Amino acid sequence: MIQIICGFILVLIGILVFWKFPIKSDTKSLTLAALFIVLAAVLKRLSIMIPLFGFESLKVSIEVIPMLLAGILLAPGYCYIIGLAVDLIGLLVTPTGFPFLGFTLSAVLQTLIPSIVVTAIKESYANYLEKVIKVALVLLVIGACSYVYSLDQVTISKNIVNITLSHKIIISITCIVMISILFIVMYYYKRKLDESEYHLFNLWMISVVIVEMLITFCLTPYWLQVMYGIPFTLSLFIRVIKECIMIPVDIILGYNVLRIIKKL
Repeated sequence: MIQIICGFILVLIGILVFWKFPIKSDTKSLTLAALFIVLAAVLKRLSIMIPLFGFESLKVSIEVIPMLLAGILLAPGYCYIIGLAVDLIGLLVTPTGFPFLGFTLSAVLQTLIPSIVVTAIKESYANYLEKVIKVALVLLVIGACSYVYSLDQVTISKNIVNITLSHKIIISITCIVMISILFIVMYYYKRKLDESEYHLFNLWMISVVIVEMLITFCLTPYWLQVMYGIPFTLSLFIRVIKECIMIPVDIILGYNVLRIIKKL
């Protein structure tokens, strides 16, 4: 049933995207689209597993960066196709049986959301956008810390792990430190960049935050629960730890890559 629902949503999104934003073929867009598809496929293979509480359970990858870059730089129609292509290539490179359309939907949204953000948010909204980002980051760290403190134990690789007070404090401090770094980076770029470049930085930040909150914190844990029976709370706990580090990394690293591409 979930496959049918996801397939229907994918078709509906495709119809709306190509009706509202018809593709205008040009060499630069086609070249960038091909480049981002290849980069995402390669980076997906370069992901690493990091032990968490002694178990190989934390997957770290930056494959989302080229997909977000595609969303920022290309029209929604191209982004929809890129999302489908990246998911298809992933299945060909690492066969996992019949494709699960939930992950296909996630791949499409990873590229499509930034493209819609760029299209919808004009430069005149710069001040409001900056405030929204700051509020979103504060709510993110408060929500992450509250969630971690609400847990007493989780099951990782069929092993029950007790979440001690020291674990909760370390995770919470890490979240606060990483978000604080982002605020420092925002202050630095606001002083260094002109209004147009700083607006682009804010668009990049809000795109990363929206994608990570929707895909990483909501959809992916749900898909894993549907497919493999992995409890939603376990997947979410692991992703809170991962994203408190990866969101700042994706924002800082990705934006610098974006600036290089824009200059070229």
